[in-house]
Amino acid sequence: MNGRIAILVFLLITMGCLAGNAEMVTITTIPAGGAVTGSPGQTVGWGFTITNSTPYYLLFDASYFCEPGQDPASTTCTQSLGTYQDYIANNGTEIAPMSMLTESFNANTMTGFGAYNISPTALVGATDSGNLVATYMEYQGDPFNGGTQVSGDIELSAPASVTVVAATPEPPSGILITLGGLGALLCRTRFRRPPNTA
Repeated sequence: MNGRIAILVFLLITMGCLAGNAEMVTITTIPAGGAVTGSPGQTVGWGFTITNSTPYYLLFDASYFCEPGQDPASTTCTQSLGTYQDYIANNGTEIAPMSMLTESFNANTMTGFGAYNISPTALVGATDSGNLVATYMEYQGDPFNGGTQVSGDIELSAPASVTVVAATPEPPSGILITLGGLGALLCRTRFRRPPNTA
């Protein structure tokens, strides 16, 4: 009987430690609050700061944009205004124990938490609200250098939204070329040297 109690106590302590570790990992989105805007057909996204206060390495293995009521552990996360693309896991993001990692969103280099590709047919003024969700595993030692996995997937989430705004029109290129030519002509006539009279 005492052996069973000891095993039960050990399991409860272990479960408490694992649950406690999940609370020692925090995320802040960039921009703060997770609200981004973009025009139809544009790619927008989020950067992040993740603080790891655990004694373990964290290795991210997936991320999602989930609308309210969706959880990637039990349902497929959908987006109403476009599609989501994972960056944090696709880049093999790892965070060392007792450290912090900040990464800005950049669609060209595919860095940050992830990207939201707004549909070209999305209506201006529409908003898709939900949560950014990432899953990670904990490792004793560097996971890319022989570390041992010590947990299953743990979820980390932050609120996020995408609002569609009207595209800012760019000036027609013909006007820019004409203005540039006029500027060059003015510079040429303004800085012309006087004729040599000597």
